[in-house]
Amino acid sequence: MIKLSEDLSIQKLTVADQPELIELMQEIYIPSYKHIWSDSGDWYLEQMYNPDAFQKDLENPKSHYYYVLYEGWKIGILKYNYPESPTLIDFPNSLHLHRIYISKEYQGKGVAAQLMKRVESIARERGLKYMWLEVMDTQLQAQRFYRKMGFEWIFTYHLDYKKLLPKYRGIQILRKSLT
Repeated sequence: MIKLSEDLSIQKLTVADQPELIELMQEIYIPSYKHIWSDSGDWYLEQMYNPDAFQKDLENPKSHYYYVLYEGWKIGILKYNYPESPTLIDFPNSLHLHRIYISKEYQGKGVAAQLMKRVESIARERGLKYMWLEVMDTQLQAQRFYRKMGFEWIFTYHLDYKKLLPKYRGIQILRKSLT
């Protein structure tokens, strides 16, 4: 366990955590994103968090995957990969903030900002030049947060997930320079 503040810590995920992880994501992801999927998000959760995909994520030496804990309670997940560049644009020597999901009850309490500062610190310690992430072009609140954290729009593309409703397929790549 890594303590980030008096109340906030992160705990590395293990293969044994997969059943609890999928339950947590059903509690966090589905209520927030069910409106963007033709099946309420079940397909997405199965694709991202099934045992094989999860084990593959954990076995990737570039991948760093954590529970987010607030006062000991699991309230979300954090996943970042480095070095990793987007497929469509080359950002050499970069950290990809891949997943940051926080339970609605804990949003607006500075949790995500603390996590972002931790990830940025790790990227700087490793001598990386950029941090980047992807955000849906319809997620205006998330975009405002990332811009506040110093990220800038670089590129927009369309995600072709079969159960994703067409109006939610726009994905923005945002990047922050660390130099």
